[in-house]
Amino acid sequence: MTADDHTHDSGDGGPVDHQDGRHHFSEVLDEIRQGLIKMASIVLENTRRAGEAMTEGRLDLIEVVRTTDDEVNQLYQDLDFLTFETLARQQPVAGDLRFLVSATRMLYEIERTGDLAVNLVNILDREEGFPRHAALTPLMERLITSSCKLLAMGVEAIDAMNGDAGYVLDAADDEVDALVSEFYTQVGRYSEELGLQTAIEYSKVGRFLERIADHAVNLGENVTYIVTAEFPQEGKVFDEAE
Repeated sequence: MTADDHTHDSGDGGPVDHQDGRHHFSEVLDEIRQGLIKMASIVLENTRRAGEAMTEGRLDLIEVVRTTDDEVNQLYQDLDFLTFETLARQQPVAGDLRFLVSATRMLYEIERTGDLAVNLVNILDREEGFPRHAALTPLMERLITSSCKLLAMGVEAIDAMNGDAGYVLDAADDEVDALVSEFYTQVGRYSEELGLQTAIEYSKVGRFLERIADHAVNLGENVTYIVTAEFPQEGKVFDEAE
């Protein structure tokens, strides 16, 4: 085999080894995946921090959550540029193409989740803290815990690249949906006691936490697409024994 079988012109006059090029491409793909994990992990921690601020009246955490989101936004810009640049320059196919296209979607899901964490503390700021409520505070704590659990599962899915992730997270989301429904019911029940404006803010809290869980499910579904080349089929039941 001749040298031409191993190299091509780099465009600037110098030869580029195909194997070296492929190795570099693999490194870039891993950089993007690790960046996704890092960004999602920061958002997860920031969401937990926002939850702590909400349930414990930690007004001192409001600015920490906002400042941390600046880091998330910078990561989003850097990774989004790298992903689209790689798509344009490398012309990937098959699994690599699925990963890069899905990475653009997952970056959006993670960035929006970060924004929702900021939305939570913005509510807290407007209310100058929520007083502890015998019915609503414990329910809000459970909802925050469940939403963060789903988000943690989404981070793990990106790390493990498990083809069943979409089904697993979709099933786990049922718990969040049930808690949100119960939360809305309780807000309605105590709306007169809370006052209209505070009741509305509580309702927004429920909606934002529900959306955080939805974004986590979308992460899992994109991982399933990367691994299997198919998005999870609606109605399919995940069996852990499979």
